[in-house]
Amino acid sequence: MEVKEYSLREKKHAKTKIVIMNAFMERLKHNRFDGISIKEVCKDIEVAEGTFFNYFPEKIDVIGYYLYLATLKIIWEAQEDAPAGKYLPLINSVFSHLSDEFNNNNAAYQIISVLLVQSQRPRKMAISDLEKRLAFPNCEGIEKIPSVILDEWLKEQVILGLNNGELPPKTNVEDVVVSLMTIIIGTLLVVRFNNSNSRDYHYMRQLKALWRELGANGNDKRVRG
Repeated sequence: MEVKEYSLREKKHAKTKIVIMNAFMERLKHNRFDGISIKEVCKDIEVAEGTFFNYFPEKIDVIGYYLYLATLKIIWEAQEDAPAGKYLPLINSVFSHLSDEFNNNNAAYQIISVLLVQSQRPRKMAISDLEKRLAFPNCEGIEKIPSVILDEWLKEQVILGLNNGELPPKTNVEDVVVSLMTIIIGTLLVVRFNNSNSRDYHYMRQLKALWRELGANGNDKRVRG
């Protein structure tokens, strides 16, 4: 397969965008979203404020960009672990890697808080193959994974699992996706309130209970939990 060659300008553009996002997310690990100064972020990485807004017209767009890239990495990691052609185990693997991604509690909870206050989905973004490779140079083939937000990807996998016979024909796809997103956010909040770090444990328990309730085919053998 022929690998596309990119110009120095294209590479610089992609690298700068990723550097800005990383600098912003580093500050989000220890600060409130509203308290992060764009001026200070730009000072950290020696770029002009105008450059920041050329890439991210609104401050929240950095969060959206991070979510797209983080979802790509989580899916790539999950595909490395899960058996090919089995969609419920793949979802479980995504949840496990999601737990690792949310290892820094403050950043995770700030993202949830911001999205709740904004009351809107992250803006649609096109992530180039170059950006995917530069963001995750050790994830071979990550550029083949489509750029999606997590709930969109979950819906696709639930449909594939339904068509694959892993879920019974009566399964309501939208209801399952809502349940999965509820597990993601609800577990994070409960773990936070209980000062616990056992996100992965509770994710797996809740997923196992959901698959059992839905009557997932071969739940005990084919679905981790």
